Amino acid sequence: MAAAGLKHQIRVVPGNGGSLAWSLCIAQSVIAIAGAAVTWFIGGAGAASAALFGGAVAIIPGIYFALRVFVRKRDASATDLLGAFYRAEVGKLILTALLFWIGAVRFGSHFAALMITFVACLAMNWIMLAVARDRF
Repeated sequence: MAAAGLKHQIRVVPGNGGSLAWSLCIAQSVIAIAGAAVTWFIGGAGAASAALFGGAVAIIPGIYFALRVFVRKRDASATDLLGAFYRAEVGKLILTALLFWIGAVRFGSHFAALMITFVACLAMNWIMLAVARDRF
């Protein structure tokens, strides 16, 4: 009974925003895996692990942001939504900084592979905007 009540109080924001966010997450995951595979052949397992972690540095904060913003109470006001965006962005920045710190400590000798894959995953943001431009 309690679960049924919760189901009616929380919803995913409708529209293409949520589906676009998950599409971006999938595209970034594909880029991270491809980057790790290429890096494996070039630099070995250590570099591939760093590249995969670089993808995670881009993907995990994005998922955090999407969950914080796109899952809202039904009766959320505009002030609540704006506050959610600000809190989610601050959390995303802190999480990204923390993941970069972990990456520097753990993968210092292969940090270039981490950064290149991270930048490639971020480039997907611009590609997705160009592709989805006509949908909005």
